[in-house]
Amino acid sequence: MHERYWEQNDVALQGLLGQGRLITTPPHEEALARLSYLVEHRGRFGLMLGPAGTGKSLVLNAAAHEAKRLGREVATIELFGIDSHDLLFQLAVGLRLGPAGHWSHGTLWRAVRDHWRALHSARLPSVLLFDHLERAQADCLSMIERLLHLDVANDGGLTILAAARAGHGQLLFGELAEQSELRIELPGLSRRETESFVRELLDRTGHRREVFQRDAAEAMFDLSGGVPREIVRLCRLALAVAEHEDVHRIDSVMLLDVASELPRPTDQRPSREKMMATTW
Repeated sequence: MHERYWEQNDVALQGLLGQGRLITTPPHEEALARLSYLVEHRGRFGLMLGPAGTGKSLVLNAAAHEAKRLGREVATIELFGIDSHDLLFQLAVGLRLGPAGHWSHGTLWRAVRDHWRALHSARLPSVLLFDHLERAQADCLSMIERLLHLDVANDGGLTILAAARAGHGQLLFGELAEQSELRIELPGLSRRETESFVRELLDRTGHRREVFQRDAAEAMFDLSGGVPREIVRLCRLALAVAEHEDVHRIDSVMLLDVASELPRPTDQRPSREKMMATTW
């Protein structure tokens, strides 16, 4: 019975990390609203920065859904480790241009460019979303700069939204970062937001809200740094341990024991004041 119980609830917790299941918090709502504003008003380039695990990918997915709702053609590209040729090929696939493996760099570029020009002539704007910008190869970043200088981007026919881990910014992206019309800093959650986030997790997975004692709820913020991914990891393991030991309430001692078994996040949590600063 324990295995069946935890399997069901573990799947539910995992689902909260999937596309379309973003738990809205004030930082996420604000980031999504600003990205959606840029799309709606046909801006050129928006850059979202934040520590690992703060939900940048989920916000980007939500922005893609919102762009589709607005009638935009949408393509999302994962930039992890790819070069400029990979970027163009994946982009051609995402735009349903039917690229073949033998297509050259120049052929891919012309196909993508001409496709967007045709849409722009028909007054059909497009949105291109890039995730993990900091993990792309250097020539891939140069290609994104080239995309930003397309006539359709300058005329409001193409909006590019990108997400990257905080701390790379100007040093890594150079002129690309300077070209952003909208720069959003996605922070970790505050103490109060962390408590609300945990309550929502418990509600969505069918757990009692009071399963975490008050001292455990307060410790959750200190242990996770307000990073949603770390909060979910702590909740998953703590609930598993509690079920295994037939414990109905989780206190701070148990939570500390659970946290000691998890690797510490590598990112240092920036100050709330710094991360809430948004540059337009």
